Amino acid sequence: MRRSETLSVTIQSSFDKAWAFIKNPENLHLWTVDFALSLPKKAGDIYKVETPLGVIDLFVKGDLEAGTIDFYFGRDGRYGCSPSRLIPNDDGVVYIFTQFEPKDAPQGLFDKLVSNVKKELQILKERLESFD
Repeated sequence: MRRSETLSVTIQSSFDKAWAFIKNPENLHLWTVDFALSLPKKAGDIYKVETPLGVIDLFVKGDLEAGTIDFYFGRDGRYGCSPSRLIPNDDGVVYIFTQFEPKDAPQGLFDKLVSNVKKELQILKERLESFD
């Protein structure tokens, strides 16, 4: 079984603002680390995302009522999923993201990805809290 780590951040932002920002793939380059290097380009039902390892396909499935925002990414019709959830918390939200260890990941990659997610959650917090 691959390793996984679930991380969260509390954000002083309305649910609606946080939902709209996080769910929109065109915002990924504003808060991700070593992932979206530039504005993702819409191509039909997917987005083309320039990453350090080349261009990948990405689409997002969200359920507003449940607060789930799942990011699907890959190439040639084979997709992995990074699941996340946005939960109202009084006058703010909690954003929860699970990082899975990629299949056949080299030594140290999973730890780097988890470190990146920690940074991303802080960037996301700063961006969303600056909107209000």
